[in-house]
Amino acid sequence: MGLFDVDEEAQQGQGAGGLFGGGLAAAAGAASVVVKPLPGTSLALIPAPYQPHSEDELSDQERADLEACKAGVDNLRNAFWIAGKSFETMSVAKLHREENPNYAAWVWDTWEVSESQLYRLIDEWRVGEALANLGHKPPESHVRAMTELRRQTNDKVAITVYDTIARCSPRVTGELVEKVVGDLGFLPKDAKPADVGRRVRELLEAPEKKPDADEKNDGVPDISSLGDDSPNGESSQKPSNSKADPLATKDIERLQNTLVSLQEAAKKVNKSAARRAVEAQPDIAVPLIQEIGSLLQQIDRAVAIRLPKAE
Repeated sequence: MGLFDVDEEAQQGQGAGGLFGGGLAAAAGAASVVVKPLPGTSLALIPAPYQPHSEDELSDQERADLEACKAGVDNLRNAFWIAGKSFETMSVAKLHREENPNYAAWVWDTWEVSESQLYRLIDEWRVGEALANLGHKPPESHVRAMTELRRQTNDKVAITVYDTIARCSPRVTGELVEKVVGDLGFLPKDAKPADVGRRVRELLEAPEKKPDADEKNDGVPDISSLGDDSPNGESSQKPSNSKADPLATKDIERLQNTLVSLQEAAKKVNKSAARRAVEAQPDIAVPLIQEIGSLLQQIDRAVAIRLPKAE
């Protein structure tokens, strides 16, 4: 008997037909029908990452988990967060060990997903899931555009930024997300999502606040100079941050503190010291130098903004 075949004997025992025929018996029969989501289409069907049960052959449960994760990855184009969770679970639990012990190579052979994209998806899926729960369906490129923002702050701030953009804009594009993130500039690690959300709304509303005096003879406002003087598109007569903005004051303090710290560090570090350290203890010195370089690059990217022209 097929899944949707009709059991004639059961049907005859239900009594009269018709729209309301069968009464409670029909209702009870309908209640027994359970429709399950297709494999890989629901995040709840993807097992959470767990430590491998063993290094030997997969257990029956592990095989079932592997198939669920594979189905989740196949859903990459529709919901990258499901694929990202699937990738993490397969990696942490080593569900790939029977097919290929090299996880990155196995992923490439199976789905042609590069190692960099693989770990990017693993890093991003929790933000994608949170946004999906808020009713959004962001493409992976939109969350990727907030990578630096997430590194500066945390996932909650990134979620707030995207949610605010989506609620205040008729259409969300990757270009718009990148612009808002760029206009926000450097944010402190302890930035409050509510403050950042308010700042995003100000950035999105700024172009609509041109004074009437800028309107030309045909009644069409002149917007050619928007964005020339500040990230917010405000005129050079007004600062991009109001005096009442608590984030602006904190930002100035952090820039000053950063400058002082860098000046002190510059006095203590030089090439000779770095060379001696590498020659003496390369296993310790090399990671330290690499991390210092990475942080300096991060600071450099954070302050690489368009500055006002000198008068």
